[in-house]
Amino acid sequence: MTTRFRLHRKGDAVYLTSPLLDEAGAKHFFATRKGGVSKGVFGGWNFASGVGKTTDTEENVLENYRRAAELFGLSLSDICRSYQAHTAKCITVDDTHRGVGTTKPKFDFGVDGLVSKTKDLLLSVRTADCVPILLFDPQKQVCAAIHAGWRGTVGNIVAAGVQDMTSQGCEPGEILAAIGPCIGACCYQVGGEVYQAFSRLGDFSSCFTPDAEAGKYLLDLTSANRLLLLRTGLTEDHIDEARVCTQCHGEYFFSHRRMGAERGTMSAFITV
Repeated sequence: MTTRFRLHRKGDAVYLTSPLLDEAGAKHFFATRKGGVSKGVFGGWNFASGVGKTTDTEENVLENYRRAAELFGLSLSDICRSYQAHTAKCITVDDTHRGVGTTKPKFDFGVDGLVSKTKDLLLSVRTADCVPILLFDPQKQVCAAIHAGWRGTVGNIVAAGVQDMTSQGCEPGEILAAIGPCIGACCYQVGGEVYQAFSRLGDFSSCFTPDAEAGKYLLDLTSANRLLLLRTGLTEDHIDEARVCTQCHGEYFFSHRRMGAERGTMSAFITV
C-alpha cells in the first residue's frame, strides 16, 4: 500500500495519520482493519455490528472501540459516534455527548458529521468505501469528523462541517483537512444520475472519467470533496489526502464494493 499518510503499528493495531494534522498537533487517526478482536467477515478492527445476514457481536464492537480510545489515553465513555444515514447533517457535540453510541444510546436521528471543541471528546465516523474527512483548527482547538458518501458529498456535508466550526469562532482559512482512505477513481463506477447530481452543484467534470461501459463514469470522491473544501475557504496547502483505495487494498481495508453487506467497517477518530 502506497500513501503519503503515515502508517503506524502499535501491538496488533495498524492505523494511518495525516502528516499535515500531525504537524499541527491534532490527535487523530484513520483505522485499518488490522487489529481488534472481531472474527470472520468482520475479522480484525471492526466498528459496527453490520447490516448483512451475519452480524458482529456488540461485545466485539465495543472492545474494538475501547482499544481505539486507549490509543488516545481515553476510555470507551469518551467516544461520541455518529449515526450515519448518508445525510448532509452535522451537529456540534460537547460533554453531554460523551459515550453516545458506546456507553449511552445512539443518536435517534441521522447525523453524518460531528464538530467539537470539548477536550478529550473522541469523535468517530465509520466508512467502508465512503470518505472519512477530519477537520482541525489549531488556533481555536476545534475539530470535526465527517462521513461523506456520494450523497453526502453532493449534499456538501463538508460545508456544513466548516460552517459549524466557524460558529465556534474558526476562520475557514485556518482550518486543516485530512481526506482519508476511500474507494478510488480506479474502482468507483457510477451512473449518469450521479454525474447529473454533481453537475447541479457546478463544474465537477474533473472528478469524472467516462468508463468503458456506456453511460457509466469513474468518480473521484476525494477530488470532489477537495473542491468543496476549497469553495468553503480552505486553502490548497491545508488539505491532505491519503489517496489509497479501500477496494484495491483488501488486506488493510473493508470495502462494501468488494465484499457487499457481509463485511466490517473502519472508523476515523479525532479529538482536541
